[in-house]
Amino acid sequence: MAEVTIKPEEGSKEEMALLEQYAAATKTKVVMSPADVDPKDRIMEEMLNWCKDQKTIVVLRSAAILSSEPTSRAVQNCKSLMLSKGIHPGQVFAATNAMIGLVFASAEDQEENKKHKGETNISFSDQQKHLRDLVMEAVKQNVSDIHIQVRVTFTRIRMRQHGELRVFAEWSERLGREIASVAFNKETDHATSHFNPLIPQDASMPLRIHGKDIRLRLASVPAHGGFDMVMRILATGEEHTKTLDQLGYTDKQIALIKMAMRLPFGAIIVAGPTGSGKTTTLASCMEMVEPTAKLYSIEDPVEKIVEQATQVPVNTEKADRSFASMGRASLRMDPDVIILGEMRDEDTANVMVRASITGHLVLTTLHTNRATAIVTRLVDMGISPVLLSDSSVLRCLLCQRLIAKVCEGCCIPLRDSEPHKKYMSDWETVLGKEVLDRAKARGKGCVKCHHTSVGGRVVVAEVIWVDEEGRQFIQKCDTLGWEKHLKANGWQDFRDRAVDLIQSGICDPFDAEKVVGPINPATQSRVFKYT
Repeated sequence: MAEVTIKPEEGSKEEMALLEQYAAATKTKVVMSPADVDPKDRIMEEMLNWCKDQKTIVVLRSAAILSSEPTSRAVQNCKSLMLSKGIHPGQVFAATNAMIGLVFASAEDQEENKKHKGETNISFSDQQKHLRDLVMEAVKQNVSDIHIQVRVTFTRIRMRQHGELRVFAEWSERLGREIASVAFNKETDHATSHFNPLIPQDASMPLRIHGKDIRLRLASVPAHGGFDMVMRILATGEEHTKTLDQLGYTDKQIALIKMAMRLPFGAIIVAGPTGSGKTTTLASCMEMVEPTAKLYSIEDPVEKIVEQATQVPVNTEKADRSFASMGRASLRMDPDVIILGEMRDEDTANVMVRASITGHLVLTTLHTNRATAIVTRLVDMGISPVLLSDSSVLRCLLCQRLIAKVCEGCCIPLRDSEPHKKYMSDWETVLGKEVLDRAKARGKGCVKCHHTSVGGRVVVAEVIWVDEEGRQFIQKCDTLGWEKHLKANGWQDFRDRAVDLIQSGICDPFDAEKVVGPINPATQSRVFKYT
């Protein structure tokens, strides 16, 4: 094949010579490509129109000035205009015309996206306004799910706040049906058919309300006399990813998870019941991935946006877009870390095992009640215990639940609470007098907690590092023996963590019992007495 020589455009050599001369004089470098600047540093909107008129200069959000004519009068004019707007000018960099054009092109794309997402030129129907008002109210009250129950003569709206359902309003049956139809037919981002209350349906819904990008997941099922629709709020447009410490994990548990995240391969599995915050914990773990690593996240739907990850949406209604098929596809994309949003079947579990033993770090979630039960569930899904006991597969197992925290503004000492007094003797036998002396109970509610007496929720978790001894228990499927071995080596289970939270005055014993079961001497005895 003949060798082809590409000649530079006329004047490009002279242009580069001048730019390099300026860069040498100012001890900077010529900005020739996006790799030469911070990838998050976009064009400054306040200076966009002026820069467009000049054509040879752009100002970035960091206040850095890029110019293909850095010694021209336009640079001085730019600095003066920035100062008049209250912006302190940054360093001036020599940049090629191609780079200037690329920044302008990116800015035009941003403006076009804003036009599509904006609300100013869109007129909403009354039902769309009602839907937005309902969602915005839920966001203000820190609600996780909106339940719309449509029946023959009424619609009841209930909201799940801190894990508890509360009645929000009652509407007419007609308004409930109209809201549900509008949500599915006009607001979802991948609606494939019209809303049908007689069959189960689900979709994801992005809304832009008062400048906030809010994302929800919709699901509906038929019910006697009507239907139920649940809207789960996935993102509110203002939250940041919480750290494991902020979620409620202990320092020792975090150290184990960080150690697992530094491994080159193997599986980290986060388990727990529905609504226990597994996705939030996964997002926190994803933030620990090194920026030099390639991260693929397979989700249904994409819930929390993580910038450093390639987030791949799943469509469970189509075989070629299932968790398993998209997971297999991601293995061909040269990944370092793979997130499988959920292991729902044997195919997905096999993808997890295959990715682990072929040199990838895998994070995924599973529905179980205990950390040790993860193994039982995987065996039930068809994975061999011998394969699970391989040192390349399971590395760290997490299981979590959420416990309501008492409101700091209205909580009271546990011993002063009348509803708790008849259980005091049982608790004292199991927990001890010192624990109860420091414990707190829910109060009557205050303005701070919207009169719910709850000050948020905290994770209570079990974290297991899968060591050589643990793999022997896994191979025998002996979860009972494994738990005894773990406890003998200082492992904390749900009950131990719940006791810590009660002792710290963070959780009411009633709320702890909803997660770990009754704190009663009979439930703690090695042999249950029936007489």
